[in-house]
Amino acid sequence: MKLALSSIALAVAGVCSPVMAAQLQGQVTDLQGAPIAGALVSIDGGTSTSTNPQGQYQLTVADNSHIHLHISNADFKHVDRDLQITTGAMTQDISLTKTAMENIVVTASPLARSALESTTPISVLTEDQLKLNIEPTLGDTLEKLPGVQASHFGAGASRPIIRGMGGPRVQVLENGLSVGDASTVSADHAVTAEAASAQQIEILRGPGTLLYGNGAIGGVVNVVDKRYHESPVDELSGQFGTRYDTASNGRTFNGDIDGGNGQFNWHVDGTHRITDDVDIPGNAIANLPETHGKLANSNQKLDDYAAGVGYTRDTGFVSVSGARTESNYGIPGRGEADAPDITIDLKKTAWQLHSGLLDPFAGFSKLRFDAGYTDYQHAEEEDGVAGTTFFNKQSEARLSLNNRPWGEWQGTMGLHAVHRDFAVEGEEALTPDSKTDTLAAFIVQERKVGDFRFELGGRLEHYRLAPDSMTLDTLNGEQNYQAEDLVDNDLTVSAGMVWDFDPAYNLGLSLTRAQRSATAEELYSYGPHDATQSFELGSQFSVENGQIITNSGNNDKEVANNIDLTLRKLEGAWTGSLSMAYNRVNNFYYEKNTGLIASDIVNGDAEGDLPVYQYTQGDAELYSLEAQASIPFNDTWSLDMFSDYTRGKLVDGGNLPLISPMRIGSTLNFDQQQWHAEVGAIGYAKQTDTAENETETAGYALVNAAVTYRLYTSAGDMLFYVKGTNLLDQDARPHTSLLKDYAPLMGRNFMLGVTYNF
Repeated sequence: MKLALSSIALAVAGVCSPVMAAQLQGQVTDLQGAPIAGALVSIDGGTSTSTNPQGQYQLTVADNSHIHLHISNADFKHVDRDLQITTGAMTQDISLTKTAMENIVVTASPLARSALESTTPISVLTEDQLKLNIEPTLGDTLEKLPGVQASHFGAGASRPIIRGMGGPRVQVLENGLSVGDASTVSADHAVTAEAASAQQIEILRGPGTLLYGNGAIGGVVNVVDKRYHESPVDELSGQFGTRYDTASNGRTFNGDIDGGNGQFNWHVDGTHRITDDVDIPGNAIANLPETHGKLANSNQKLDDYAAGVGYTRDTGFVSVSGARTESNYGIPGRGEADAPDITIDLKKTAWQLHSGLLDPFAGFSKLRFDAGYTDYQHAEEEDGVAGTTFFNKQSEARLSLNNRPWGEWQGTMGLHAVHRDFAVEGEEALTPDSKTDTLAAFIVQERKVGDFRFELGGRLEHYRLAPDSMTLDTLNGEQNYQAEDLVDNDLTVSAGMVWDFDPAYNLGLSLTRAQRSATAEELYSYGPHDATQSFELGSQFSVENGQIITNSGNNDKEVANNIDLTLRKLEGAWTGSLSMAYNRVNNFYYEKNTGLIASDIVNGDAEGDLPVYQYTQGDAELYSLEAQASIPFNDTWSLDMFSDYTRGKLVDGGNLPLISPMRIGSTLNFDQQQWHAEVGAIGYAKQTDTAENETETAGYALVNAAVTYRLYTSAGDMLFYVKGTNLLDQDARPHTSLLKDYAPLMGRNFMLGVTYNF
């Protein structure tokens, strides 16, 4: 806490204090000399700015310093310059080369690199792309990106799955800080990051995400919004939008406004969404005609709103924001006539602090402190009556320091601490109350040598999980169980390289070894869970002849060894990328269908027929392949294509559950002035590589189309859009969904919307 307060004081003091500085200025143009507006001009580890409509920029830098200047724009290849700054003013003009691949700067990247400079594959959904792709859940919004699937747990809960890994292995962040909800605990728990308020969403695949936690061995999803600013805001801007979905009678309204006077700035945003039960093709449950045409209990209501204030100077920034999320959504049932309707009533309040100080002291270019606090709870209700309530209070702080070159190496280092207080009350208290604390030190450094850029990183994390006692219901009556605290030291190390071996190509290679300690739900789950229609057991328990046996101490950490290779084609008749990854995970935790039912191991008729799922450990191998390409035929027509495949299996034999089959998709695009139109399809193969007691899933194809028109006015611009999804009204049941046998995806749907930007 003393460290946090000192960091805040340093940041605020730095914002208000003058420093000795020089001026770096210039113009950014294309190869024909036309100015490029909105190009990001940044100093590695330090300050940044954007070019004005004339392509001009100006930066304040330290006197007598050596800097690495980085220039990028979404439509152009990045450029690097090594400069020796003296005093006074220095001019540096830059020319950029056009590329058909978007080159978005990724804020979650440790060194703020673009997607084309990363050692591992990165996808970015921009604000414009989100307007057409936003769905009621984060998983559904992202699941058409290569290597990304979704858990599809009804209308209100769907979490991203990256290369076959989900749950706690995929960190979901808001502005680089954890969302602090309970979505990692169970598939029916919603992710509380709202895509409608996002400026961009970043998806980082693989375990090399050293700033955010050793547990993120699957990757990171970072939702970036406008709730804080690092650079001055000196005008009023914002947007308002509304949308209607025919298949759910869904109504969505959202908006945000930013303002400032060049130093002080403020922000407000909000989203309101309400839907009815969704239309589906055929029966939700085979041989039950009463489930035809509608997916019962698939409605949702959501309100999400936030506000923030900040202060910026040439020397730094500080910002505070608060957000409130309230959501109520249904969980589709198994079609039993006397079963209650299960709904989730969720509430979350979150606070974030972001601050930074440029040139804090000799040898370092930036000091940054980010902190967040989340107070989360949700009640699982049966016919409107709360039976079980989950609570999560989480505090997080990260202090990072960007160093100037040490020899030829420069990057960032810091400390990261998280405290989580998790509790469950009620008749379905599946896990004991627990406290989790992590304290980590991390470092990421890079060096450029000719056409090569090398990256090295490491993170050492101290992990402590302290569970309370719990009562177990067994065939022999109740028994008390008290687990020992789990204390681990987890180490993650990574090495990467990007080779620009040709002006039109680059090659990225990443090697990572990551350790992850088990969570409370993986170790201690015990009891019926109506929302998932299962009886859940943690790895600390086993069943022998109908008796529950405790396995205290059987909690080996996961160890993931990952290699990732990415080839990118940046220009020419077509552009695209090919990524291949292999991940060997020792002691991999997965939830196994045991083939038992609850009455085999516990007393009680209410949960007697629930299948028993147990967290189990085994050595696993995951292979991933992702390919995407864009082919422009002319200035009007283009074709986008992608395919991905993940194979997950156990080393000793058998397959991992909930692994998506191969997908192949393509989209034909038409662009002319303010008009855009597209039509495409994604085919999902049949999944036959199933785990023990897991059923196969039939293949299906989803056909989509959209038309947009942008109207420009002196007061702003308006975007009108119509989009149709699942136009062939296919019965689609994703293999990644625990509800696939009784909750298919939405049927044919038409989305009509308009947004106004000013």
